Amino acid sequence: MQEEAADKTQQLQNFQSDDLLEKLKLLNYEKHLLREYKLKPLSRFYFVKATNPGEQFFMFTLICWWLCRKLGKEMERPQEHDDPNTVIAKIMQMLEEIDVPVDFAPNKLIRGAGPVCLMVLDSLATQAVKVTQVNYQRLHIAQEEEFVGDYLEDNAEIILEKLEDEQNAAALSDDSDLELEAHNFKQVNWLNRQKRALGALPASATDEQNRELDARLSDHQEWRLELERVLQQLKVFVKADARDWRTHISQMETLNTGIANVAESTQAQLKKLHSEFTFSMEKIESREKHLNNELQPLIQQYKELSIELSTVQYAQAQVQAEAEKQMNQLSEVMAEQELKKQEMERRGQVMSDGSSVQQIKKSIAKLKDDIAQLNLEVALLVHAYDQETVRQALDPADQANN
Repeated sequence: MQEEAADKTQQLQNFQSDDLLEKLKLLNYEKHLLREYKLKPLSRFYFVKATNPGEQFFMFTLICWWLCRKLGKEMERPQEHDDPNTVIAKIMQMLEEIDVPVDFAPNKLIRGAGPVCLMVLDSLATQAVKVTQVNYQRLHIAQEEEFVGDYLEDNAEIILEKLEDEQNAAALSDDSDLELEAHNFKQVNWLNRQKRALGALPASATDEQNRELDARLSDHQEWRLELERVLQQLKVFVKADARDWRTHISQMETLNTGIANVAESTQAQLKKLHSEFTFSMEKIESREKHLNNELQPLIQQYKELSIELSTVQYAQAQVQAEAEKQMNQLSEVMAEQELKKQEMERRGQVMSDGSSVQQIKKSIAKLKDDIAQLNLEVALLVHAYDQETVRQALDPADQANN
């Protein structure tokens, strides 16, 4: 039961793949996609089974992009070096925009083949065919022209030995057939006259010779001798119709005989090739199993070393990040130290210079002069105040004396 179910599933996938290719041909993908980007033509079952995942995934994404353009959706053209997860995410987004169900895991598209990829491509191709509105026309069968002579010259030329046998068989028949033979000979004689007319014979000599032959037809023996005489020169052309079913049947019989003759040797060769291929495949499978058994410990060791390498690389990346952070801090401290050093040098230069001391002394002397001037002014103000006080004290005494 499981084998029957698997066979039905395989047949269904083959039908879906064949139907997908027909839809792509309706959209003229060979001209607008394959020829434009110089790609190889696809086989009918290209997306049924994953044989070359990298190439099939790129072809799958490229066809999806081309079909999305047919649907009027803008999408960046995928490249071989693009991240598969990013490209799949864009395709899933396009499918959601055109209402295609996406009830499957996105990682099933990475292989580039299988039932999920066929479903996605078939849905996009169906939508593109609807949008493009492909028109169908009634099949027109062109009428073949009639032709004569050279095309079927080998079949039209009657072999002289066969014609002679037929004439000998007619001689043994009843006397009633003599009239028919005479009529046939007249036709043959007419053909002979046409052939001789192409030569250098004059028309009067030909007519006279024909009258003599007609007179001699009364004698059966003479007629037969004449026939044998001209038999070597006869060449009758029959008008053959290429559309005649008898011609087709004869051709089919000839081809069938040729195929039957070739089939025996071909089948023997094919059986021999099949046996050789089977033996080679079995040998390759046994060698592959042997190599797998021998390489299994190395593969396991490689996996462990890969995990350890990933851990060390992660730790190294962290150490490098920390070291980079410390280097940035060191650069900041060095820059600040440089600024401080420049400030100290500037201050030391200022302190070692004597001009500033002279300026300070001048300032002190100026301050002293200002202080002496202020003291003098203060003394004058005190003296004036004292005089005013004394004057005010003496004014009441003077008034009293008066």
